[in-house]
Amino acid sequence: MTDKFGEYRARLLNTDYPQWRNLLSCLVLITLSTGSVLSWWYAYYTLPETECHKGFLYFSILWLAVQLVVIGYLYWYRDIPAFARGAIKLLIMMGNVWFGLFIFALNPCSL
Repeated sequence: MTDKFGEYRARLLNTDYPQWRNLLSCLVLITLSTGSVLSWWYAYYTLPETECHKGFLYFSILWLAVQLVVIGYLYWYRDIPAFARGAIKLLIMMGNVWFGLFIFALNPCSL
């Protein structure tokens, strides 16, 4: 039992992360993050009913900037344990889901 716990603990605290996997995961996160924000920008600039949501346009710029800083941190620093790296990636992905649900649940300005 203690051997399995020690093995599990060693896997969670492992900081050995292959460079190709690091690059690939960061590229996927950047694509997902910018995709969710760019979809809002596209909707804002193409739909006339969204002109009253200019504050959310500025919010989305800040949202994207913060995410890119965190993804850059994941890419450059190699001493992040596996459990923290996985939790940060999961938070970024789930945050983008909630961002999309929030933004596209806004009522049109004409109502």
